[in-house]
Amino acid sequence: MRKCLRTFLNPKDFYAAQRPVLRVSFLVGMTPFTVVKGPTELMMLRCTPFGYINSSVHVILFCSCYVNALLNGETITRFFFRTDISTLGDVLQFTIGITALFMTFFCSIFQRNKLIKSFHALASIDRRFKEIGMETNYKSTLHYNLLVMCTKVIITSLYLVVCLTVFISSDTYPSVTTWMAFLLPYFMMSMVIVLFLCFVNQTKHRFHLLNKVLKHLKQAALEKRISPQRRPSYWHAIKIQRPLGIASVYSNNDKSMPDVVATVAEIQDALCEACSCAEDYFTIQMLTIVTIVFVIIVFNSYYVLDALLGSTSRDTPFSKGQFAMFFLCQAMVYGFGVFNIVYGSSSLVQENDNIGSNVHKLLNAAAGADSELAGKLMQLSLQMVHRKVRFSACGLFSLDFTLLFTLVGAATTYLVILIQYELSMDESKHETIARAFLGNETW
Repeated sequence: MRKCLRTFLNPKDFYAAQRPVLRVSFLVGMTPFTVVKGPTELMMLRCTPFGYINSSVHVILFCSCYVNALLNGETITRFFFRTDISTLGDVLQFTIGITALFMTFFCSIFQRNKLIKSFHALASIDRRFKEIGMETNYKSTLHYNLLVMCTKVIITSLYLVVCLTVFISSDTYPSVTTWMAFLLPYFMMSMVIVLFLCFVNQTKHRFHLLNKVLKHLKQAALEKRISPQRRPSYWHAIKIQRPLGIASVYSNNDKSMPDVVATVAEIQDALCEACSCAEDYFTIQMLTIVTIVFVIIVFNSYYVLDALLGSTSRDTPFSKGQFAMFFLCQAMVYGFGVFNIVYGSSSLVQENDNIGSNVHKLLNAAAGADSELAGKLMQLSLQMVHRKVRFSACGLFSLDFTLLFTLVGAATTYLVILIQYELSMDESKHETIARAFLGNETW
């Protein structure tokens, strides 16, 4: 037991460090592949029949909960109040939730090769780093993955405690299927975000290593120009001390500076290719996550305002404080998930963009010293123009900080529309939004 724990805490390759995340996603049906030990005692990814069956069982279970909740007309929101707008919100959330469910599991099964290819690329890139004497500290990788997972578990647990506390304190007890239909979108979103963040963080670390190499090469080039009598070994012995928790050393005397720059270009191209494959895998899931978060923020903001400023909460067993705590907590945990996506994606893109500026700094520092080196740097500079990293949601919008401003602006607009509609409604004459939405009655 102690030996297994020691082996787990001291991973020796890329897949061993990713094992906790991939195992959990495998058990919850998000991915049909898992980490297994290969013939050479190193870890590898492998799809299994259990993975496909497990994913199918989860789809059937989740769909059953949604269908049962729809047939019984039971949603968590209806325990608080029933209005035309809340009915519309329930219809939209159920529709988006079912769509997100199918698309998430569809991507996990039919787009699995994209994610597998991305992980294989990162593992191969680590072997390329060794060619220039760089060793990745997989223990720090494992620690980061465990930290992300533990953080998500803590946030999810607090979210569940708040939800249960609100209902238990009001002596209201929804059915199990109603709870599952309410919580499933968040559970799916959390697992996708954890998987996305772990991939993004590892890719960002490797871009950061490339920037460290270029910075130290620039420093060596500058000092060589200042002191031409310096030993040639100054071009070849460059130490990089634990960038972002990853320890690496460049001390390969067999590679010249142009060869190192050529290797950097190959690694950067491989990292961009890995990001492209990952984007193809996550793009639909990111779109469903952003859509769910947008709908929840709009309607939850309306519910809170209506409860605090209106009279809706008087007809329910919940107080205004419970109203605000429940719906604000839901909006906050969903919004925090989108912030994680945006922050991770933006930091990765920024780290890749820094390579271009470091290339030109090195080019200026080594100007006139080595024509071969200048040629390699010009090729890398041109490559940076065409090989960029970008994550988007089906190409509709980029996953960067502009997305947050877009969500806030759009949510505010629709919130104002809902409030204006509520203020202009005539309770004795108006017809319900739900019936109009379904086409049963006309305005």
